[in-house]
Amino acid sequence: MNLQNQLLVAMPNLEDDYFFRAVIYICEHTEQGTMGLVINQPTDLSITELVAKVNFMMKIDRTLPNEVVLAGGPVNVERGFILHTPVRKPLQHSYRITDQLSLTTSADIIETFGTTDSPEKYLVALGCAAWVPGQLEQEISRNDWLVVPADEVILFDTPYEERWLAAQKLLGFESYNLASKAGRA
Repeated sequence: MNLQNQLLVAMPNLEDDYFFRAVIYICEHTEQGTMGLVINQPTDLSITELVAKVNFMMKIDRTLPNEVVLAGGPVNVERGFILHTPVRKPLQHSYRITDQLSLTTSADIIETFGTTDSPEKYLVALGCAAWVPGQLEQEISRNDWLVVPADEVILFDTPYEERWLAAQKLLGFESYNLASKAGRA
């Protein structure tokens, strides 16, 4: 099962406070483990504030989006992860997930925000979610997560508080129709 470029949608019965109603975009799924970003947990830090901190409060002569930084997961919370559409110039630490999506961890992408070199769409997260080999597959078999094909509208355009239900609707149902236990026939 290849989970890269998929969304994980937390089942209503998932009893983990951090991942309650979480939607996670899977950036990497290999034999070494799995890494993803929670895409529906905003922080109180704006991208504008983050850029100001990165630039050590220097004057910024560009307009930045009014978006907030997301809490991408409980691992590496001091590190920034930017999921974005293609850019014109190469970036220092960028990992191509698909032809349309990359993950960048270097600050050089932040310097493009508000310029013509900026990606058309992006989200900024502090921290990530990570699983050791086999762990996520076990959680899926326990009925903790639904797996849904990634959708750019949910990733970048759907309001954060609507992403959990929107991801479920990709499969044709909503959470009130979900059972807390998997059945056997």
